[in-house]
Amino acid sequence: MAPTSGNTLDIPWEADPNVFIFNNEVPGRPKMHIHRLDMREWVRIDASYPAQMRLRDSFLRERRDEVFVSNTDESAEASKWEFFQKLVQHLPQRFPYIFDDTVPGKLYNKVLGEWVSTLRDDPEDVLVRAGRLTQEDWCIIEYNEEAGGYVLTSGIVFFPMRWSLQEKFNKVIGKIHEPVKVFTKHLQPSVYRTFLQMKPEHPLWRANWALFNDLSGPMDLYAPTAALDRNDKNEVTPYDENTGKALVFRAEYQTLIKLPETKCIVFGIRTYQRYIEDFNEVPSSDCAGLIRAIRNIDKDEKEYKSAQFWSDAACKYLQNIIDSREKFWFKGGYSLVGLSLGSAVILGIGLTVAAMRAK
Repeated sequence: MAPTSGNTLDIPWEADPNVFIFNNEVPGRPKMHIHRLDMREWVRIDASYPAQMRLRDSFLRERRDEVFVSNTDESAEASKWEFFQKLVQHLPQRFPYIFDDTVPGKLYNKVLGEWVSTLRDDPEDVLVRAGRLTQEDWCIIEYNEEAGGYVLTSGIVFFPMRWSLQEKFNKVIGKIHEPVKVFTKHLQPSVYRTFLQMKPEHPLWRANWALFNDLSGPMDLYAPTAALDRNDKNEVTPYDENTGKALVFRAEYQTLIKLPETKCIVFGIRTYQRYIEDFNEVPSSDCAGLIRAIRNIDKDEKEYKSAQFWSDAACKYLQNIIDSREKFWFKGGYSLVGLSLGSAVILGIGLTVAAMRAK
């Protein structure tokens, strides 16, 4: 008998972490934004889990060869298995209200009402099984002596951002990032050094961000076509009443773990996507931070991000959010800039009482 599942569950979904790494950017100084990873945050699950998992399942049925690749040699199989063992041990410990491992050889997903085999001899590839359990996409990167670097030897990637898994398969890291000039010019040596020096006991995380004017919303997550290939068909997005839903903000929360036995690196990619109008719900400091990041995009990255098509509209829209908040004034010249709604209401009541007493 399966454990409780579906609508009968009361899931304490994680809050959106607002992966706004743009606030840490410094003009003229591209960097990796590497941080130590707390393993409790290796896998992140929020209220978008059911919808994203349904989408991933449809991709497995409809475009399996586009979202999954793998070598079949002993090294690749060993790397995938070591990763999968770590994952299926982690999930029920971290999310016991979602995953149940009380039945030997199986993991039950209470949200989806599905069993996933944890046995090595199951015919379904372990990487595909991992992709059926988490919102993260997963890539296995192994060191290759002949290539002189780390190579992508397998992956399950449902939500690529400007790259194709098939095109990057079995390529060394430098070749994978070849279209990204800011990487090849500024970051490649530090990435290689980080990969070589990584220790299993010190996992890492980083993040990136992007804006799109050719995606249809938060669930339009499959974007394998490089920006440079889309630019010929793209058009400038105007700043008007439709801008809030014409532009989509996307962030990737990426994790890097080196496994102790195979020494491969597991690269996890958790995608967050929202309309830019959702910035009406975040602090003005984040709106201002994104404006700064857009205006200071490295010249080598501007074309890659297609910024020429959306940067003006995005900055005007974000600035309007800030300006509209600063227009609220009470009698006596008190500004509400930086105040929460509750603080503003309290201040307003206080000022009203003071005015009445003055009479």
